[in-house]
Amino acid sequence: MMKKGDKMLDYRTNTFITLCQCMNFTKAAQKLNLTQPAVSGHIKYLENFYQAKLFIRDKKSLVLTDQGKILYMALNSMANDQVKVKNIISKNTVKNKKISLGLTRTIAEFTVLDRLIEFISKEKNSDFYIHYKNTKDILEDLEKGKIDFAIIEGFLKSQNYYVKKFKSEKYICIANKNHKFRNKINNLSDLLSERLIIREEGSGTLAILKNMLAIQNLSLKDFKNIIQVNNMHAIVELLEKDCGISFLFESAVKKHLENKEFISVNLKDFKVSHDFSFVCNKNSIFIDDYLELFNSFVEKNKNT
Repeated sequence: MMKKGDKMLDYRTNTFITLCQCMNFTKAAQKLNLTQPAVSGHIKYLENFYQAKLFIRDKKSLVLTDQGKILYMALNSMANDQVKVKNIISKNTVKNKKISLGLTRTIAEFTVLDRLIEFISKEKNSDFYIHYKNTKDILEDLEKGKIDFAIIEGFLKSQNYYVKKFKSEKYICIANKNHKFRNKINNLSDLLSERLIIREEGSGTLAILKNMLAIQNLSLKDFKNIIQVNNMHAIVELLEKDCGISFLFESAVKKHLENKEFISVNLKDFKVSHDFSFVCNKNSIFIDDYLELFNSFVEKNKNT
């Protein structure tokens, strides 16, 4: 994000970006050291300029309209690019190229870790800033300019981002090899009497499960018991102790499946594959640079 003193965009757009982050006129005014009427005036100017309503206001809340979301993404991307351009022009990054990327936990810990280490070892003149978070938090960091690009497994509104497929991965039901099922298992609904181990809200892994359950008019509440954990390794350890069943990407439990410690539960009505995707802000002027890095990462690791 822009720091104070790094402003090149119109001051009213800076007010808009700040208001989007605070979603409160009083807090935005305090942060900008302006009066509340001044903040309102800046927003009114932008709404007239873009001929669009940017916020829906009522007494209790402030909500961005679809047009407001588009403008926020575009202006935020411009602000982030501005800082990057300034660094390049002032030669602050001549010696070391700065690479800031986000990886969701499944992808980081089980899918690309070896590849990433190999890639980093070959990029000797680069500084790396790597963020491990869930899909929701990664997309928020991307929106705020904390990271340049990301590889995620969750759902996203592709109109806000440039998206390129990295790979597809099977998403399966997992249980300990010694697990005793309460019912004969044929379909997803046969698992409702089981204790289900899931990721936290905001996780792409959880979002996919909730979506698949909803297709069959089911929800997490239909399961007998739930264990919610925000750590992939903890979920694997719970499965090792046969504390329940879970739905995970195959790569997260590949070794356990190969060693026959875990089993993949065959469900007639649950055959799911989901894309892992490269994403960056579609309005960034550095898309080509990010794609070059991503393609280099893929090419250097094709056989790993």
